[in-house]
Amino acid sequence: MSSFSHKPFCLVKSSINIDETFLVPHIVRPGETISSTGLVSRPGGKGANVSAAIALAGATVSFSGAVGKDAPWPLDELKSRHVVVDDAEILEDVPTGRAFIQIAEDGENSIVLLKGANFAKGKSTDPAQAWGDRTITHLVLQNEIPLETTIAFAQHAKSSKVGNHVTTIFNPSPMLSKEEVEKFPWSDIDVLVVNEGESLELLRVLQPSEASALEGLSEGDERSKKVLETLSGLEHFSSTAWIVLTRGGQGVMANVILSDSSDRTFFNVPPFKPKQVKDTTGAGDTFAGNLVAALMGHNVDGGEGLLESARPNSRKFVEEALKWASKAAALACEKEGAMQSIPSAEEVKPRSS
Repeated sequence: MSSFSHKPFCLVKSSINIDETFLVPHIVRPGETISSTGLVSRPGGKGANVSAAIALAGATVSFSGAVGKDAPWPLDELKSRHVVVDDAEILEDVPTGRAFIQIAEDGENSIVLLKGANFAKGKSTDPAQAWGDRTITHLVLQNEIPLETTIAFAQHAKSSKVGNHVTTIFNPSPMLSKEEVEKFPWSDIDVLVVNEGESLELLRVLQPSEASALEGLSEGDERSKKVLETLSGLEHFSSTAWIVLTRGGQGVMANVILSDSSDRTFFNVPPFKPKQVKDTTGAGDTFAGNLVAALMGHNVDGGEGLLESARPNSRKFVEEALKWASKAAALACEKEGAMQSIPSAEEVKPRSS
C-alpha cells in the first residue's frame, strides 16, 4: 500500500437489524395460529454485514447507525469482528430494526420488516457530527435507511467542508423508486455496485427505450456486457469512476475509468467456484465489503489504495480487487447465514483461484 499523509479509514452509514427466522410447517394464513418448530436470531442488515466484511478483510471501518436499547447485542457481533462501533447509537424509545422471517418446510418464505432504529433521527444522522475532525477516506452507502440521510452523507463527502478526497461507494439495494432515481445526486458517487436486475431497474427510469431492448435479449455474457455499457454511457454516471455489475455465479463485470484515460476500461472476471453452495445470503455484502477493503489497499498487490482519487493507476489493481472480492463472496456461499458466513482474509488467502 502506498504511503499517504493519512491512513485509510472507512465509514459505513447504513442499517443494522436482527433477523428473526421462524421455521414453520407452512406460511401462516390470515386468522391462523401455528407453532414454530424453531427460531434463530441472527445479526443482519446490509450495513452491518458490509461493515463486518470490510473489517474481516483487514481494513479499518466504523459503522454508523442505530439500535434500540431493547436489543443492542448486534453491535457486540460487529465488535467481535473488529468493527469500530463508536459511531453507533443506542436509542431509548425505538426498537432495534428486525426482519421477521417465516421459512416453510417446502422452502417458501415470508418476511415482515420493522424499520425501527434504522429510520430514527439522532446524532448519527447528521454528517457534520459524524465526520467531526476525522479524516475519512471511504464512505459506504446502501438503501436501508432514509434516503435523505444517505444523500446528505454523499453530498457532505464531496463538499468543501471535507478537506480530503473521499471515495464514495453506493449499493442501491433495495432499489430506489422512480422518483428517487431521478432526483439522486449520482455525480457524488465514485463506485456504483449493482447486480443486473438493479441495473435494468435504473435503466427503466433513466433510459427506458434501451432497457426494453436489453430485456428482450437472452441472459448471458453478451446481455450483461450491453447492460453495463448502456449504464456506463449515461450522463448521470459520467463522473462515477467504477461501474461494477455483479452476476452471482456468473462472475463480475466492470467499466472503470483509469487515472491515465478519460475512457472506460472493461473488465470481465470469471466466477470463483465454492466447494459447495449452502446459502447465498450475504454473498453480495461480502463482495461489496471486500471490494471496499481492496480499494483501501488491502489484499491486493497493485501497490496502491484509492486515497487521493477514485481512479486507479493500473488495470492490475482493478483486476486484483475484483478477483479478491469475488473469491470472498464465493467462500461466503459455503456457510449458512449472512454475517456468520463472511470469511476473514486469512480464510480467503489460501484458497486457490
